Amino acid sequence: MNYLFKGRLSGQICPECPEALSGVLVRLYRPERSDVTAQAVAPAKDSFAILSEPAVTAKTGRLLAEVRTDAKGDFVFELGERQKYAGEAFEIDLRCDTVRGAAAGASPLQCTLTTLQPLWRQTDNGLVAAWEYGIPQRHWCAVRARFDAWTVCGQVTVCDRKDPVMGVRVLAFDADWIQDDPLGSGMTDSDGHFRIDYSGASFRRTPFSPSINLEWSGGPDLYFRIEAADGTPLLIEARAQARTPARENIGHCHCVKLCIKEAPHPQHPPTQPLFTNVGQYHVDPSYGDFTTEGLTTATISDASYAFTGNIPLIGILPDGSSSQAVEYRFRVAEYDATGTMLGATVDVTAGLVQPTLIGKLEYWGWSTLHSAWTIRAADYWVNHPGATLSIPQPSGPALSVSINQDIDAQGWIKVPREDNLIPGGRGRFIPLGNLAVLKTAELTHEAHDLTLPAPGLAAGQGLPAPAKSRAHAFKLWFEARDAVSLAPLPGSNALDKIVFSNTEYRYQRHPSWAGSIVNSSAVVSLDIAELVGPGAAGCGKLDTELHALYTVYHPFVGNARVYFEGNPPLPAATALSLVAGEAVSPAGGLLIDISAQAPCAYVLWLEATLNLTSGWGRIAHATTWDHIAFCKG
Repeated sequence: MNYLFKGRLSGQICPECPEALSGVLVRLYRPERSDVTAQAVAPAKDSFAILSEPAVTAKTGRLLAEVRTDAKGDFVFELGERQKYAGEAFEIDLRCDTVRGAAAGASPLQCTLTTLQPLWRQTDNGLVAAWEYGIPQRHWCAVRARFDAWTVCGQVTVCDRKDPVMGVRVLAFDADWIQDDPLGSGMTDSDGHFRIDYSGASFRRTPFSPSINLEWSGGPDLYFRIEAADGTPLLIEARAQARTPARENIGHCHCVKLCIKEAPHPQHPPTQPLFTNVGQYHVDPSYGDFTTEGLTTATISDASYAFTGNIPLIGILPDGSSSQAVEYRFRVAEYDATGTMLGATVDVTAGLVQPTLIGKLEYWGWSTLHSAWTIRAADYWVNHPGATLSIPQPSGPALSVSINQDIDAQGWIKVPREDNLIPGGRGRFIPLGNLAVLKTAELTHEAHDLTLPAPGLAAGQGLPAPAKSRAHAFKLWFEARDAVSLAPLPGSNALDKIVFSNTEYRYQRHPSWAGSIVNSSAVVSLDIAELVGPGAAGCGKLDTELHALYTVYHPFVGNARVYFEGNPPLPAATALSLVAGEAVSPAGGLLIDISAQAPCAYVLWLEATLNLTSGWGRIAHATTWDHIAFCKG
C-alpha cells in the first residue's frame, strides 16, 4: 500500500507575523515508547522539545524517512513497502541548518514537534493524509535564539485612521551607552507590515570590539525611524523611547505597532483598468490580432476565426490595495450588413454576462485543527449573486464576506476594494485577468428549421437564401471611471470590430439509410444517389460508380471533404470547393469511380471543419461529420 503524507510548516514570530519554514529538513521516526496512542493525542505545543546532538544520534536507527521543505514550507513523503510502513503513528522532527537572521557559524539544531497518527484517506493512488502546523511563538523563538537570530515584526499605520501605510522604510536602532547601533531596515507591504532581521553581533559590538563587547546577555533597547521612499523623514523617535519598558532589553522575537501622522502622497500611482484581450487575441491594434473585418488574423498554423459562444473579455484591474475606487463596464453595438454603419449602442448588463471569475480573495482563516491562523484563498466573481465566503474565527461566529460584484442596470461593475489581509480581517482582492465573460449568443443567434416545408432540405440541395447567415460584426467599448467622482479614467478603450457567429440548423439526414433529424451549428448532409432513386430502399448494391450527394453550409466553414472507409485500396479523398460558406454536389451527384474496389462493405464520409473560436484558437468541436454505408456487389 502506498502512503502519501503532505504537510506545511510555519513558525510564529508573533501571531500576526508567521514565517514559512523553507529549506528545513523534516524527519519521520518510528516511536520508541510503548504509549504511542497517548503521545499521538497529546497537543503538539506540549510535545515540542529541542534535542541535543547525542539525542539526535540516538534516534538514527528509528529514522523512517526525511525530506526538505520548499519555499512555502511544504513537504511530501511517499511511504510504503520500501520503508516497511503500514500507516502507523510516527514522530515528526525538524532540523534547521540555519534560520533567517542567524549569526555566522551557528550549529544546526533539531527539535521534536509531535507524535502524529495521520488520518489516512483512500484515493485512486493510495492513502493520503495532510498536516499543517504553525510552531507557537515561544517554541519557534527559542529555536531562533539558539542561532542568535533576532527579529522585529511590525506594522505602520496612519495614527488617526489606522490605515496601513505601504512602501515606507522602517529603520531600527539599539540605544547603547557608548554608541547607537543600526540593526537594519525593512519596507512596509500593502498592509503596512515590515520585518527586520539581525544577529546579536549587530548590537553587541562597540568601537573596541571584539576585545570589549557590551550587552553580553539580554537584548537591544529599540527605537525607530521611518522614511518615505525618497528618504523624507516621517517619524523620528527619541532615544528615550528605547528606555521604556516595552522597548528595553527586548527578546529574540519582538512585534511593534508604529504610526505616522500622514501617509506620503502618492505612495504609488493607482493601477488603471484596461481591456487588453479577447481570450488570447490582443485588442491593441499594434499586435495585429484582428483583421479589419473583425475576424482573427490568420497565421501559418491558424485560420482566420469568428467568435462563438461565451468569450472571455480580459484585461487589467487594480487589486484591493488601490487608493482609488473604480468601476467599469462594456457597451456594444452591431454594424449593418455592409459592415459600415453602427446600430444602437447597448449596455452589457447582467443578462449578457455569464458568472465570471475575476480574481481571488486572499485571507487568513482560523484552523481549529492546528489552532492557528492559515492563509487561504477563495474565488471572487462578477454576476454570481449570493456568492459568499465564511471565514472561520478563533471564537464566535464565522465572518461572512461577499465574494461577488453585481452588474448594475447600466452595466457598471465596481472593482472590489477588500484590503484587510490580517488575521480576523476580510482579506484582499487579487485580480486574475478576467473582466467579464460575454454571452455572444444573446447578441446574435440564428435558428433555421430546414425540415420545413416538407419534405425539407435533402443532401445535394442548396440552402434557401433566408437560411444563410452573414458576418455579424460588432464594436465593443470598455469604459472605466472613478466610482466617486464618476470622472472617466485613461484606460477606457475599444475593439473596433469583432465578428460573432451563433447558428443552429435542424435538418433531415439520408432518410433511406439510418436517417435522423439533427440539430447542428452547420449543415453537413450526405447521401448516395444510387440508394435514393425511384424504388430504392437505401440497401442496394453498387457496381462501378457512386454518385455522392452532399450539402455543406456554414458562414465560416474552413474546409470540407468526402472520403472513404474500408479495405484498401480506396478512392482518394475529394476536397470540396466552398463558395460563400457553401458546397453543394453537382446535379446527379459527384461521380466517384469505385470499379477498383473489391466486393465488400464501405462507408462514405462527409467532413466539414468550422473556423470558429471562443477565444483560445479553434473551438474543440469544430469538425462535424455525416456518413453512409454501402455495399459493392
